[in-house]
Amino acid sequence: MPRRFEVAHNETSPPGHRDRSWLGSSLTRWFVLGNFLAVAGLIGVAALLLWQMRTDAERRSEANANSLVQVLGRDIARNVELYDLSLQAVIEGFGRTDVAQASPELRQMILFDRAASAPGFAFLLLVDSHGAIVSGSNASVPMGLDRSETEYFRHFIAHPDDADLHISPPAVSQVSGQRMIMLSRRLSNSDGSFAGVVVGGIKIDYLRSLFASVDAERAGTVTLYGPEGLVLMREPYNQSAIGTSVADTPSYRRMTAMRDGSFTGPAMLGEDERRFTFARLGLEPLTLSIAVAPSVIYAEWWHRALGLGMVLLGLCGVTAGLTWLLRRELGRREQAEAELLAANARLATQATTDALTGLGNRWHFDEVLRQEWDRAARCRRPLSLILVDADCFKGFNDTYGHPRGDEALRLIAGSIRAAANRASDMVCRIGGEEFAVILPEIDMAGSELVAERIRAAVMGWAMPHTAGPHAVLTVSCGVASVPEVSAHKAAALVAEADAALYAAKNAGRNRVRAAEPSKAALRLVS
Repeated sequence: MPRRFEVAHNETSPPGHRDRSWLGSSLTRWFVLGNFLAVAGLIGVAALLLWQMRTDAERRSEANANSLVQVLGRDIARNVELYDLSLQAVIEGFGRTDVAQASPELRQMILFDRAASAPGFAFLLLVDSHGAIVSGSNASVPMGLDRSETEYFRHFIAHPDDADLHISPPAVSQVSGQRMIMLSRRLSNSDGSFAGVVVGGIKIDYLRSLFASVDAERAGTVTLYGPEGLVLMREPYNQSAIGTSVADTPSYRRMTAMRDGSFTGPAMLGEDERRFTFARLGLEPLTLSIAVAPSVIYAEWWHRALGLGMVLLGLCGVTAGLTWLLRRELGRREQAEAELLAANARLATQATTDALTGLGNRWHFDEVLRQEWDRAARCRRPLSLILVDADCFKGFNDTYGHPRGDEALRLIAGSIRAAANRASDMVCRIGGEEFAVILPEIDMAGSELVAERIRAAVMGWAMPHTAGPHAVLTVSCGVASVPEVSAHKAAALVAEADAALYAAKNAGRNRVRAAEPSKAALRLVS
């Protein structure tokens, strides 16, 4: 009786691991990109806040400097104006004949008001056309003292048409022995000729105490400039800077081009840049400025920026570290999944492959035969099957041993592969010494030719087989093909080929036998 072969059915395989691997890699990339964008956004927001804080610091510094310039400048301008009014009062009184005819005591009271005796003001002096002191606001003034070599006297000699207030560089007064800034005006006779000078002074110590009320360490350098860029007073106080001219510096030239305002330029005394805020004091040739170094303007901002930067750096570092750890963990999981999938693939390959010959195994044969049967039925194309069996193989193993038997099986497998060499042909080992060849779209005649090549190839190796009927290793082949045989399913086709194989065995082995074709044309039934 022919042996029965059952065709196994395989369950649907799970989705390919490539899709899952791509999905995992894509999610990882998007996660890393999302974290990068979050960190970049955080840095961008922090940078915007820092820039706004820097701008606010600059605005606050400029507003404070403007306030100080206005307050201090208004105080200085008022004092100079009051003192100048005293000088003008002397000039007006000097021009009156009734004052000139009054007694010396009365003339002094008329000419010199009590404004000249206010704190910070030096006494007033009346100097004749020869430079000798002829009167003063204080009885201790040395009459007749020659002042013709002073800067203010020589100024009016050199500028006979100058009727404005003249401010002299800081100097030590020979009258009081104190360092002061001299303010003077020209005296003229009724005919306009030079009659002398009326002069007074503002004490340097007074201005110094006035400037000291400003917190120069926070507000910046406060400087009072006179004519031709002379430094009249400076806070922080620097004796060597008093009386220095800065008229040739770029910042002073820019300052004199405007009445008030602010700008950033090189320091007039010193190095580096400064933020200047300045204003002209009234109608007098006096300019007050506050110069602030950028390091002072942004000192507090730097502290806040460094603190915020450290916090931001820490957050970014933690985020980057967590992202790296998570990325590494996801990478490990992907690697582990890839290794698992590779192992599953190897197991799947091993599950469908015969370890000895490298051919498909019985499970793989059943699956491929089922698929090819369905395709042949659907497309109404021929399908052939060859069953190959080694002749008297048990006697071969008993005579030569199992290692030699394994070598013989590998030789048979190689011969079958050489004969059935199309890409669509499938060769499987379905038993100990039994093989099967599935030949899609080949009819009975073509499959008989393939079977004959297999038989001839194995016999051509002439491997000794003393226990066989032909003294060499041989095989027998059974061939079945639809629609020539009456097979209504794949198992029936296997049965037809198996019956043909037995017929070859019974005919003396080393034979090819085809299944008996049916007398009527058969239809493929899937």
